[in-house]
Amino acid sequence: MTELPEDVRDLVALDLSAAQVQDWSITGDSFSWTLLAGDADRGHELASLTYIGAVVLHTNRRDLDRAVAAAAEVDHAEVVRGDDGGFEHHVILVPSYPVVVRFWSVEVRRMPAPDHLRRVR
Repeated sequence: MTELPEDVRDLVALDLSAAQVQDWSITGDSFSWTLLAGDADRGHELASLTYIGAVVLHTNRRDLDRAVAAAAEVDHAEVVRGDDGGFEHHVILVPSYPVVVRFWSVEVRRMPAPDHLRRVR
């Protein structure tokens, strides 16, 4: 994608391969979740993503709770432009939790994390 806003570029730049879902929340028109990204070789980091003007599709609260409990991992993630001028973050979690977040803007916060936060599935 060309000419992305800076906040969306920050999201696209994240390597979420095998990132584990740590927690999630919905407040008003925002959806947030924290993912543990990285591995033992590269080191781990917590990526806290807060989507503003968000609508979460293809999942529900129960599925998101199960994803946390199961230490679900990101199998695939991509950002696409929505038809309305916003964006969509398409995420496939293993074992088979498809999540689509429609949003207008996103806040990406990253911080180093200890290796012991990675849970065994």
